[in-house]
Amino acid sequence: MSIEIHTEPISLEEVSQEVARLLDKYGLVATANVHGAQKDQRISAVPDSRTIRYYTTLGLLDRPIIENRQAKYGQKHLLQLLAIKAMQGLQLPLARIQEKLYGLSESELGALLESIAQNNKNTNFEPVAPIARVFREIVLEPGLKLTVADDYISGLSSEELKGRIEMALKVLSLKGEIK
Repeated sequence: MSIEIHTEPISLEEVSQEVARLLDKYGLVATANVHGAQKDQRISAVPDSRTIRYYTTLGLLDRPIIENRQAKYGQKHLLQLLAIKAMQGLQLPLARIQEKLYGLSESELGALLESIAQNNKNTNFEPVAPIARVFREIVLEPGLKLTVADDYISGLSSEELKGRIEMALKVLSLKGEIK
């Protein structure tokens, strides 16, 4: 399957409609509750004008082409928006999406989208029932807690576990959180 995009520059108002059409056409966003995750109500299925401007400000989306003092969006913009929405559908935060999309060419964006679409098509997304877990919390001192899942079974020896705890304390002391 090849992702084919309308190549004529379009206005900001037309971008949302085109992105919605392409997301649906290529199956780029998996259905709600993917992998049992709750749908984030802050994330819209299709980016509106304000969201598109926000993505541009963040650097997730290239600046638009200016023609006669009007912003126009081309093929690469549409590919970037499709990738952003598809990756949000995979529960990735914007910072991680920005890392993954930075500097990608149109052909690389197309390949990424084809991969996501193929994965969505081949994966049977069954809602997963939530699993209740019980945790024990040990307060070592005010502000410092050790939390352990009740069903936790360590595959480490006592010495290996002690070494990891010491490593965590070193990291915290480097950050100035423990003296």
